[in-house]
Amino acid sequence: MCGIIGYIGNKKASEILYKGLKRLEYRGYDSCGIGVINKKLIIKKDVGKVEDVAKKEKFLEVEGNIGCGHVRWATHGKVSKENAHPHSDCSEKIAVVHNGIISNYKELKEELIRKGHIFKSETDTEVVAHLIEEELKNLDRNGENYITAVKNALKKISGTYALVIINEDYPNILIGARNESPLILGIGENEYFLGSDISAFLDFTNKAVPLEDGDVVVIKNNSYVIENNNKIIKRKPITISWSPEEAEKSGYEHFMLKEIIEQKDTLKISAKISSEEINELVKIIDKVDKIYFVGAGTSLHASIYAEYLFAKLGKLVVAVDSSEFLNKGVVDDNTLVVGITQSGETYDTLKALKYAKEKGAKTASIVNVLGSTATRIVDIPILMGAGLEVAVCATKTFTSQLMIIYRLFIKYGELLGRDMEIYKKEIENIPKYIEDVLNKREDIKVIAESLKANNYIFISKGINILSALEGALKFKEITYLHAEGMSAGMLKHGTISLIDENFDTIAIVPPKSSNVYNSILSNIEEVKARNGRVIAISPYNLENTDNIIVPEVLEEISPIVYAPAYQLLAYYKAVQLGRDVDKPRGLAKSVTVE
Repeated sequence: MCGIIGYIGNKKASEILYKGLKRLEYRGYDSCGIGVINKKLIIKKDVGKVEDVAKKEKFLEVEGNIGCGHVRWATHGKVSKENAHPHSDCSEKIAVVHNGIISNYKELKEELIRKGHIFKSETDTEVVAHLIEEELKNLDRNGENYITAVKNALKKISGTYALVIINEDYPNILIGARNESPLILGIGENEYFLGSDISAFLDFTNKAVPLEDGDVVVIKNNSYVIENNNKIIKRKPITISWSPEEAEKSGYEHFMLKEIIEQKDTLKISAKISSEEINELVKIIDKVDKIYFVGAGTSLHASIYAEYLFAKLGKLVVAVDSSEFLNKGVVDDNTLVVGITQSGETYDTLKALKYAKEKGAKTASIVNVLGSTATRIVDIPILMGAGLEVAVCATKTFTSQLMIIYRLFIKYGELLGRDMEIYKKEIENIPKYIEDVLNKREDIKVIAESLKANNYIFISKGINILSALEGALKFKEITYLHAEGMSAGMLKHGTISLIDENFDTIAIVPPKSSNVYNSILSNIEEVKARNGRVIAISPYNLENTDNIIVPEVLEEISPIVYAPAYQLLAYYKAVQLGRDVDKPRGLAKSVTVE
């Protein structure tokens, strides 16, 4: 999840771009750059944080009144100056900045290379500049045809994007386009802005028009036009009352809440990213005898998802705590070890992967940070595309991990000749299901604030055992209250003796299509019989329980869809208790020590 900004007006563009990029740096910090037109297109970019690159590349010495800027969270191509944005065409007249994933960039790039285009980066973004250049070849050089060329280029792109485009030959035209990645138009006094979020330009104006999927905005002659599907659209500007600091969190009190809400968008990226790598990994899964998914904490819970999903296809996958892998992993050259790590630097997971390589095993990683150690030491690195996660508590990165595993499951099923259509269709529906859960957050808040116990148990059965484990982890790490996750079947083996009116139970209830649905209902009744309070995260209204209603979905995707419910439960309880939600005590975002 990168950050982009565009500007056209009567002020010095480089100063506005610099300030905007500083505000957007929470969205990415691998590299950054600006493109400004001052008779000629001038691009300044490099690896590093905004302040350092701006000083080194002398951003503020660049004159001109139109430009674009970018802070990068790398997803295509290593972290390098060449891969930093903006990207340009062969003539170096067109500059493009982009947030999102262009899923058909390889086919487009190959076609453009056959037509003589020369690429300078490894990114998916660069194809946009070359596509526009190619479209312009057969058109007269005027502003309207340039705008047509941009629209024609956009029609050839598949995937998610927010784009800002400038062209040296048309220094009075700034173009923005959105499809499933955020982009907002800012309206000032004789000046206009484009930004990934309002914080990009809130220092300069508080009037904004949030763009919607399919929108193309063309700004010229001190006015703007928004089109969608070739129709002019009127969108009323809104007035923003947030401070710039509040805007970085989209007005939410904490980054954790913002990142929970972002899951409806980040899962669209995770549904499209790393397709080629997923296909490669599935071929290895089919060939090897032993498969381990290893991780720590939240990533271990994601590994359990793989264990259950692949079992449905008759493939044995073992989920292992990466800190114990050297003690229990049986590894040889007929083994695959997949390490799951948000940061790509988790010590125990890297140690497990290195051990596997020493034993001759094939290795892969599911990781959020391009260029991290976990992307460099394995045979197949798979990026999850969740974007920068600021809060220590993993939320959107967890569901992105699950989405990647779900896609592996589908691809492997197809390789086996199974009919996976029912599962494939749900990929595009998952963000809608997530949004449905998010719309219940006021109800969840009420339940969270009503919780009075100091001890909690999260229970489920089947594939949602991972939801019980992850729900308990989220709850205890930010509320500082004791919480334990387990299979509901384990209750009668000791834990049930703890249940009373001072010990609350959160039950993750699978859909009725699950063969464990009736079993979990029986376990809930056992808790109630001992005067235990039950909070059910369930597709159904259960009697004598506090219900958090989630959509009724396929059991295979329920761990993804249920996740925001228990994340929000933990969040609102922690806020009520006055905890430091984004930075809970004793915890770090990346665990790089043993």
